[in-house]
Amino acid sequence: MKRFLVPVLVFIVLAPTEKAFSLFGVGAYYVSDPISVAEGTDGTAPIMLVRNGFDGARGGGLFIYVDALPFIDLEANIETGFNKYQFEFDNAISELPPVDFGWARVSTYLTARKKVVGFGVPVLGGARINAGGGYNFHSSTPLADLDMVKELLGGNLTASFEADDLEDNLVDYLKENKIDGSGFHLQAGIQAKLLTLNLFVNYRLTFAKDVVPDESSFSSLWAGLAFGM
Repeated sequence: MKRFLVPVLVFIVLAPTEKAFSLFGVGAYYVSDPISVAEGTDGTAPIMLVRNGFDGARGGGLFIYVDALPFIDLEANIETGFNKYQFEFDNAISELPPVDFGWARVSTYLTARKKVVGFGVPVLGGARINAGGGYNFHSSTPLADLDMVKELLGGNLTASFEADDLEDNLVDYLKENKIDGSGFHLQAGIQAKLLTLNLFVNYRLTFAKDVVPDESSFSSLWAGLAFGM
């Protein structure tokens, strides 16, 4: 019996003093990045690329979380954000009319968070404010520029081309030239419980260079529902 006594005592000492919202849960959410990417011009006439800017990126994600650990809660997210813009390219011989293009990111977040304060909520039954941080990993698409067009034209920006052929090669270019990065983040938000459902609303600040073009950080707001067990 003595060999079982120590593990039991350790569990009693380290166990949470209040009931966890759930042992663990899985959920889905909507995410919005309030970013801003300016329009731009690359090159000089007659070789010129003109790119529109865009504001914001929107997407969604999936997450799992564990609320039953003694000192911290753990969360893992995978998500994507997207917005579209147009660009056009001209040289002395051929012209690429405005093309619908897009910027996108796929991100993974690993977060350790802790309850800051908890309180009762009528009907919902309970809520708490969480804060924490962790590591993140990203892949994002490059913005359209002359280097991209030069590669699509085989290294010669003055060559003639067919617009349809150039557009068909864009997808392959994006796959081969995606931008990979990693960093850390801070997160704070509220978690509310309704029966087996948990509502999450979180603000997150991500520090990762060039995930968003020419930026070393960006913010996100995400809200979702999870099924707790």
